[in-house]
Amino acid sequence: MWNPFRKKNKVDKTQAGAIPDQGNRVDDLANALQTGGRIKDLESELKKFNQSSLSQAEQESWWHLYGIVAFQDGRDAEALERFKEASARFPESAQIRFSLGQQYIRTQDPEKGFELFRSCKFPDIPREYALAQARYAYVWSRYDDGLMFIRPFFDAYKQLKILDDHFLYVRGLPFFGRWWAYFAAFAILSGELRELESATKFVVENCHDYDFDYLQEELKAYRDDKPEHLLEVIEKRLSTMPEGNFPTGYTRMAVAVIRARAATTFEDAKTHLEGIKLSEQDSPWLEDIRVLALAEAAHRFGEVLIEQENVAAFLKRQPILFEPDIALNFHLLRYQESLKPRVVFK
Repeated sequence: MWNPFRKKNKVDKTQAGAIPDQGNRVDDLANALQTGGRIKDLESELKKFNQSSLSQAEQESWWHLYGIVAFQDGRDAEALERFKEASARFPESAQIRFSLGQQYIRTQDPEKGFELFRSCKFPDIPREYALAQARYAYVWSRYDDGLMFIRPFFDAYKQLKILDDHFLYVRGLPFFGRWWAYFAAFAILSGELRELESATKFVVENCHDYDFDYLQEELKAYRDDKPEHLLEVIEKRLSTMPEGNFPTGYTRMAVAVIRARAATTFEDAKTHLEGIKLSEQDSPWLEDIRVLALAEAAHRFGEVLIEQENVAAFLKRQPILFEPDIALNFHLLRYQESLKPRVVFK
């Protein structure tokens, strides 16, 4: 059963799926090296342990970390063999199965990878890794798998009924808005919308601490591909933001993309998109949103060379595309789908 008070881990082994038991010497070593900026020394330090002196939990952490260091160093074939051995030694470890599944996908064996992913779900793996599974499912166009990987979060939301970001985050859950956008993206791409509409209806009627009016408008806008439904609300939100160094690039870019989608000429769309000046406080990837939106506009207006130029620039910076929630939030999900044949997942 999901535990809303599940402890957070000390070590963030992002993309590797490791959840060490707290308090063992192997994990303490990894934490100390990470804190001290010496994580590159982890492999050599691991080899100094006497395996026979380690407890079962410490051995599990050791074998998992031993695979992770190869993964992080880009030694994919070696990482695969290490994770295979780790999984053989600890077949009940969902975290190791996640890492092995990920490594199969990286080495172009997605069938084995997704089979392993299906055997390890939240809360046996933390939110970051469940969302990573969903990210892989998106890139490989496995939308049913993607929905499967994130459904357990909805069970938790239904149990808690409080959707405040901080409240959810400290309990090991993703922000509801991010989860909903992932779910909506998979639902839209698969053409199966009933579950999305049902989940949205449930939270509107039963949950608290969220802007449910805006959520219902989002559902209409994304489902029907009508971003203009959100323009008035977003512009009103922008008008209330403080001036100065407060980052407003995300909201201003959202407005620009909506206006570009409604433009009647490519030049008008380009004017809206290029008119947004981003600051150092804004996320750098917003520039990639601009490039992708320019490619989408060029596509709509038959500007083939301009589209090709912007697509090439976009894929250079985002080689495995935007996460589905980001593409959805900027109304570029459907266009981004057309770029998938150009993606080589690695």
